[in-house]
Amino acid sequence: MPMKHMAQSQLSAFLTGSGNKPYRELVQYHIKRQSTKQLQLAVLGETSLLPEVYQPTIMSYIDATNNQLGASGNFWMQTTCRQAFEQIMNIAIEVLPLDGVITSVEDALKTNNHELAFQLFQITTQSFAYSASKRRNQRKFMGIRKGLFG
Repeated sequence: MPMKHMAQSQLSAFLTGSGNKPYRELVQYHIKRQSTKQLQLAVLGETSLLPEVYQPTIMSYIDATNNQLGASGNFWMQTTCRQAFEQIMNIAIEVLPLDGVITSVEDALKTNNHELAFQLFQITTQSFAYSASKRRNQRKFMGIRKGLFG
């Protein structure tokens, strides 16, 4: 199966299967299954798979998601994976040069944009997990646990 079709089905499968689950549980899932180093490499690896036009601005994108979502207690306590996907896409549209590709959440959900949209979502999720894996206070704020005792 070509990679593009696999990524498309990944986004659809993810939103169908996990869309209503709390987003913090997805971040917790990554923290519990990957080391801090593996999470860092996942962010770098996913970034390297992006089209080159987006790579120079990816740190601005990560910073924007951290500033707009990472510090929001309501985001961590109430947001579902589907809602997080939509909020993350809106930030991507704001920060990245996505003109003519993805200009709305509806565009992100179009089959031909699934791969890029899922990559951007994964970069943010892995970045949140990486940061939280290093800081107990941040995990506590997010309402997630790394191990038995937090």
